[in-house]
Amino acid sequence: MVVIAVNILYIKIDDQKEMASTDITDHLTFLGLTESPSIVNNYRDNSQQDGQIWSYSRYGQTTITAKFLLQFFDRKDFKMAKHEIYRVFAQKGIFRLRTGVEPDIVRYCRASSFEIKSEPEEVNYCTFEVPFENPSGMRFSKLHTDEMKDEDFLDLNMNMDEETPSYHFKGQNKFSILNDSDITIDPVEQRHDLKITIKHNGGKFTVKNTTTNTSWTYNQNLSGNDTLLLKGRRTFKNNNPDSANTDYGYITLAPGKNNFEVTGADNLEITFSFPFMYLG
Repeated sequence: MVVIAVNILYIKIDDQKEMASTDITDHLTFLGLTESPSIVNNYRDNSQQDGQIWSYSRYGQTTITAKFLLQFFDRKDFKMAKHEIYRVFAQKGIFRLRTGVEPDIVRYCRASSFEIKSEPEEVNYCTFEVPFENPSGMRFSKLHTDEMKDEDFLDLNMNMDEETPSYHFKGQNKFSILNDSDITIDPVEQRHDLKITIKHNGGKFTVKNTTTNTSWTYNQNLSGNDTLLLKGRRTFKNNNPDSANTDYGYITLAPGKNNFEVTGADNLEITFSFPFMYLG
């Protein structure tokens, strides 16, 4: 069993082992994260009209600020602690951040420049902030849906009705999946992470999300040993590109319940793998 402390920041840089903020240096206390969504509105000019005309809106890059308290005994102790902090946070890689308050929610970001200063009147302590750039502007569930168990859904505070959500179906022509995200998952227009794995023994079939009115059709025969992987418009058969045998359709997932229909295949086995995406 892993014990998660509330006032700790958990840091994973690239493929390195995750570490806790308490492991960086002695007497370092994590005070919290601040973050907010960023909406970018784009407008265009019309030379014959006053003002501008709205064109589109998107979510922009956000800044995540981690706040810390550092305590020390003397100036030498302060210098050593400062070096240990920079050794962790002044790295060029991708940081995965999660807190003890929300251990199942992560952010993927890069560290920006920051300074650690101790004023003369602050004899044995100082506070400082580390800014991180979050290019996606989103927070994500730590696990993908096909990795989650009952306790993982509960830890995300999902509003489940009676049953634990399912993301794996076999031999069902109609089924529903739950997208707990705050936004629509679109693997093409927004390049969101959505992988759909399919096994089928037979010919042409179609998978349709009737909620978003998006669908994908495979036009060739498959054996029971074949595996299809759908990533946006790209289709792979047994790890080899196979989009030419499709209608180049793709599936999106609206927030909440998504209803699916399968035509042309009674024995279809399908798995949806994606992280939930949350605004700040």
